[in-house]
Amino acid sequence: MSASSPLLEVMNLRTSFAVGDRRVKAVRGVSFAIADEEVLGLIGESGSGKTVTGMSLLRLLPEHAAVEADAIRFRGKELSGLGDDDFRALRGVQLAMIFQDPVGSFNPAKTIGWHLQHAIERRSEADAKSWRSEAESLLLDVGIRAPERVLSSYPHQLSGGMLQRALIAMIIALRPALIIADEPTTNLDNLVERQILDLIRLHQRRLKASVLFVTHDLAIAEDICDRIAVMYAGEIVEIGPAEDVLRRPKHPYAACLLQTSLSLEQRDEFLFELAGEPGGRIPEEGCAFAGRCPKTMPQCRTIHPEMRAVGPGHQARCLLHGD
Repeated sequence: MSASSPLLEVMNLRTSFAVGDRRVKAVRGVSFAIADEEVLGLIGESGSGKTVTGMSLLRLLPEHAAVEADAIRFRGKELSGLGDDDFRALRGVQLAMIFQDPVGSFNPAKTIGWHLQHAIERRSEADAKSWRSEAESLLLDVGIRAPERVLSSYPHQLSGGMLQRALIAMIIALRPALIIADEPTTNLDNLVERQILDLIRLHQRRLKASVLFVTHDLAIAEDICDRIAVMYAGEIVEIGPAEDVLRRPKHPYAACLLQTSLSLEQRDEFLFELAGEPGGRIPEEGCAFAGRCPKTMPQCRTIHPEMRAVGPGHQARCLLHGD
């Protein structure tokens, strides 16, 4: 991780949704930083707030969402005060997103060529006359063997894996500094998943970009991430170097996720199962994981733990690591 200022710095991000006459807190005080050329993994069960965190940063949430933060800085510049027009000029050029379902990234009435042309022309230095040759080259770079045919195709005419490749080509065309990848291989078979992950890592290095990689799959996180942040109930409960978090987890929730993953990998006769459900109301006080934690102490019900250092560059939100 670079010793210079981080590319992205997020401090106390809070996101809630209006549901009837109350507000549901989806992200509760999330803070992290991403260095230049770093891949930070955001892992946790469905409903832990991973996707909402990424969407909050890019202002992609619906109107009934409320997003607040003490600071969101990109290259040292505070983004919270940017008007919508200025932010849109930044999003899609300096900030880009790979969605879980690439279909939503494309206008169904326009060809893949139309999308790539507009992506290429968004760069101020791009030559509008030569977009087609660049587009074909980009599609070849992501493993599409017949770029001419794909350029003239509509999104519905491509498979999920092919559409995800086309989306990655669009992002490469933009040359962003930060990519948010939201479970980009969830709906793909194992072979295509491996190819897409290799493409993301390859082009991240070529672009010298940073990535916030959202996933629930620990094997993928271990393969692609430099550091990992574990989320539970809208909070980051552990963050540190990928090897430390996945080999020597310090938060009971992270340890349970690892045990579940190992149980599946080893095809145990009786799979390890984390008791309880990730959803439900978050307690007003105490640790959000206390009701499911195998190491709960009485004080966990009343004291909300702060993040504490548990190793070099490694922090966990747990009273087990108190004074």
